[in-house]
Amino acid sequence: MLAAGERITPQRDLIASVLETAVRPLSASALCAVVQQIDPSVGRATIFRTVAALERAGIVEQLAVPGERSAYLLCATVGHHHHLVCQHCGAVSDLPEEAVMPFSASIQQSHEFHVDHANFTVYGTCAGCARHR
Repeated sequence: MLAAGERITPQRDLIASVLETAVRPLSASALCAVVQQIDPSVGRATIFRTVAALERAGIVEQLAVPGERSAYLLCATVGHHHHLVCQHCGAVSDLPEEAVMPFSASIQQSHEFHVDHANFTVYGTCAGCARHR
């Protein structure tokens, strides 16, 4: 689950569980508040070190969310992918790499620019919020 040599600790398991059950990405302060509500002995430094380890392992991603500096989410998709973020409810969906390949190919062709790597976060309105509007 984690990089070679890194152990799965109770703190890492707790933080991953909190992110897994979150309905939207959690800001650093919100993540700390939830974790410390469950286990007050887990310090902020441990939380940030754990999030960094989970990011290195590809389990957690940091995401720019409107109104927040950044937020963290546990990704269901393994491997490189992108995100769709609802600006109304904050829900995040994974967008597979295959969905943006035609766009990358278009850039390569129209701009004679070789795309090595891209990260897309698309902001808009999810189907559930659109139905309620």
